[in-house]
Amino acid sequence: MIPPPAAAKDDLLGVAEGLLEHTQKLVQYLSEHSITPPSLAVGARTDLWTTHGGEIEEQRTAITGLMQHLEKLLHGPHGFLHEYVSGNWEYGALYTLLEYNVLEKIPLDGAVLVDTLAEQSGLPAEKLLRICRLVACAGILLETEDGVFAHTAISEELVTDVGFRAWVGFQLYETRVASAHLADSLRRPNPFWTGQAAFEYAWGMPMYDWHRKHPEKGKRFAQAMESVSKGLDPGNGMIVDWFSARPDIHGDETSLIVDVAGKTGSFAAELAGIFPKPRFEVQDVSAALLERGKQSLAPELVDRVSFRERDLSATRSLDEYPVPKGSEGAQPRVVFLLRSSLWCLDDEACSKLLRSFLPVLDSLPGSTLLINDLVSPARGTFEPHVERVFRRRDVTVMTMHNAKQRTAAEWAAVMRDASPHFRVEYSEAYSSHSCRGLWQVDISGKVAEK
Repeated sequence: MIPPPAAAKDDLLGVAEGLLEHTQKLVQYLSEHSITPPSLAVGARTDLWTTHGGEIEEQRTAITGLMQHLEKLLHGPHGFLHEYVSGNWEYGALYTLLEYNVLEKIPLDGAVLVDTLAEQSGLPAEKLLRICRLVACAGILLETEDGVFAHTAISEELVTDVGFRAWVGFQLYETRVASAHLADSLRRPNPFWTGQAAFEYAWGMPMYDWHRKHPEKGKRFAQAMESVSKGLDPGNGMIVDWFSARPDIHGDETSLIVDVAGKTGSFAAELAGIFPKPRFEVQDVSAALLERGKQSLAPELVDRVSFRERDLSATRSLDEYPVPKGSEGAQPRVVFLLRSSLWCLDDEACSKLLRSFLPVLDSLPGSTLLINDLVSPARGTFEPHVERVFRRRDVTVMTMHNAKQRTAAEWAAVMRDASPHFRVEYSEAYSSHSCRGLWQVDISGKVAEK
């Protein structure tokens, strides 16, 4: 029998003293480095909010953990659970404001009567008043006087950052409804990959099919994911850093970077803007996405970024990646990118896709497969209040797609199964909301028979 864990420090005064100590250290650090103190006033900006490392992150993590522990001690089990589950009503209120564009109708430099907001949004004034007041209690809005509302820095973020607002809307609607059906989806045998996701149980079809059927929600989801990849996910940054450290690749005009399952090619275009010499090819099964990418490509990138409709798991041959004209005798470097393409596949499908790269990796010295995907961190990597974010992601992936978010060890097993000839170098990076793995896959030894 496993013994129970040691009790956390439950001395109220001790927790409070810890809070004071770490807060004083944080304030001192901000002062010494001339960092603006935080404020929730409209227009407030501070590096405290955008720095995720070093002393700032250390002190913020300690303070957050102590605050959450103190709250549990003060409220007890009943009070904590009551507050924990009651947030659902606040989520519904905020989603209503987003759906009716109420926040955009409040001037950033002033305040407005709820009657005016109701008239402009087509909502009943008495109901809107109650909705706004609940949201204001969370500090998202500010009720300056009876029935008069103004922005805070939080609501300002939702007004000015369209992509982040889309992500918040997606979380408040699709994921909230799907999560309510997780328990029901498990009442019958429901293995990973072959079973039915809670989202499908709730909506009657897989998430991507549902978004195609409801294009306004699909557009919001696309905006949300683009925002997340830029602001909350370290994945793209890991790839940029990898190329930056390899001038032999990014400084060579014969290098070819192939973004597999690259959709519209927005990331390939971003890389092409950072690294002006290599060629890029975007591969995807969707002709519509590729065509959209062609139409949106900047004119100065047309000669360096190409698009190809392709069965992504079909075996690749060296003939597909010729040396560019005028480069006779040159040895091309091909780097295949697989970004967030494997997490939704079962082990067998992952192995099949990985094996499709073997012929080119084996025949073309210096070629590389670069994989960037979600990872479930090992238990105990973080303090529990930090680990909570990553366990939330585990359940999100399961709920929305019935996919299993793999640990680094499980990913390694998939790659060993794909080929004994793969030589793999692995690294991890974390943000406040995501853990990403980066695998550099090369060939070790000659593949005997293809």
